Amino acid sequence: MRRFLSSRGWGCILIAGILTCLGGCESLSHFFSGEKKSAPPPIEYTLQTPYSELRTFAVAPAINLSGSRDFDPYVISDTLFNEMQQVAGWNVLPLNKTLMAMRRLGIQTIDKPEDIRNLANLLGANAVVIPAVTAYDPYNPPAMGMILQLYDTSSAIPVAQVNAVFNATNQSVLRELRDFARGRTQYDSAMQDQKYLMDSDLYARFVCHAMVRRLIEVERERIADR
Repeated sequence: MRRFLSSRGWGCILIAGILTCLGGCESLSHFFSGEKKSAPPPIEYTLQTPYSELRTFAVAPAINLSGSRDFDPYVISDTLFNEMQQVAGWNVLPLNKTLMAMRRLGIQTIDKPEDIRNLANLLGANAVVIPAVTAYDPYNPPAMGMILQLYDTSSAIPVAQVNAVFNATNQSVLRELRDFARGRTQYDSAMQDQKYLMDSDLYARFVCHAMVRRLIEVERERIADR
């Protein structure tokens, strides 16, 4: 004998089908109320100083070694300043303070050890960071090369130097960019990390952050080897 399901039976099957479609991602109450599951917060990357005490850094004007005129060296130095400020335990002086001190000392470019010492002493800084841009292509996929040299008041040569080229066609660079973007981009952003490839200023921010991380690693190793 053929049996037909009652309206109550069909209702149970319908609810079971809904639960199956939801796949456990949302509760039934969320489904009927229309409430969305909240996205996880972005990762915040906090860099830690390699030093045991507070240190003050001055940021020098960036040197253009790239042959490109598509960027402002002062903007690069300002971007580097902003990323260095993210390091816990660092007191970073902005570029305008360095430029004012250079004018007082009559220095056009920082190219002699005594210039660095005089500049650091006038600013009350422990060290001076001199950036140089070695490659620059702002078009997607962008590329940017940079050198950071760290001078303190006791040495005529850099105590630390890092050098890297960040070409967005390189998969390792893209992985590092995605990690950086996760810490700086809201999950509901339509473009997420892609906007860093399409905005040259944002890409420069990523490069400066990556260079600061490398500088910290080099300094941590140098201190450990003392």
